[in-house]
Amino acid sequence: MATTQRTHRHSAPQRESKEQTSSSPTPTSELCASLSAGRTDSAILFLRLFIGTLLFTQAITKSQQYLWLEGEYPSLWGLSGADVVSIVGVLEAVAGALLAVGLLTRLTSAVMAVMMVGAAFLLFPGQSFDEAELKVVYAGIYIFLLIAGGGRYSLDRLVCIMRQN
Repeated sequence: MATTQRTHRHSAPQRESKEQTSSSPTPTSELCASLSAGRTDSAILFLRLFIGTLLFTQAITKSQQYLWLEGEYPSLWGLSGADVVSIVGVLEAVAGALLAVGLLTRLTSAVMAVMMVGAAFLLFPGQSFDEAELKVVYAGIYIFLLIAGGGRYSLDRLVCIMRQN
């Protein structure tokens, strides 16, 4: 009976060590993990800063070309073209700032994705696909950020950490 207990004692650690070695990463997977470590968050940061800056720049352009744009924007839901361009300009400025700092990233991205799809297919329905293509590309970027979130380098993450403490 004492021999059986010793065998159990010695066999259990051997099984555990086999499981540990089989689940431990191979040198190739360690290399792959180290190559991509942190790059996803850096890429999200870049994309947020890039699209946020573009949006904010578009808002500034809309304010500078307001008189011309109010005639170009159609009336929508009882709003005049001037009202629509004003609302779009304010939303672009606020969304650009929020995306750049990574605050309310998913909500802002969802709003902007809907706006871009709406602009491409509802606001300017007579456009060819070539004319609407940029709006569709923007919508794709917003959908990516909606899925990915703000990433490690965002105020969203900081708010989340502060709430946990």
